[in-house]
Amino acid sequence: MVSTQVAGFTVLKNTPLNIDLEEAVMNAKKSSSFLLHLLIMMDPEQIKANEIAKDAYNECVQLKEYLSEQLWAVVETEGIASVQFALDELTQALNKYEMTNDMIEGEWEFVEESSACITSF
Repeated sequence: MVSTQVAGFTVLKNTPLNIDLEEAVMNAKKSSSFLLHLLIMMDPEQIKANEIAKDAYNECVQLKEYLSEQLWAVVETEGIASVQFALDELTQALNKYEMTNDMIEGEWEFVEESSACITSF
């Protein structure tokens, strides 16, 4: 396992992706969008057993780990912004997938927006 020292912290470089940063950012946007669309199109009960959804989730996890590792190496503001935006998109897709699985297992419950009510004083 390869590691490097950045700002006094040890950063492990163990994500097995052989792509450059720009390609990883593009793949992150595509993979997160694909996973979110899958989650919208499928019944929540089908998601946990669906191999395509699992593969998309695992790809998003790998890309998030890779981009998190690479974020330390980016020095230009535009590059940092594009990596951070891709990480945000991946996080959103991963969180939705994980929350859907938790909902299936009974740990969460979906609430319709129209039934949610906020009172103002």
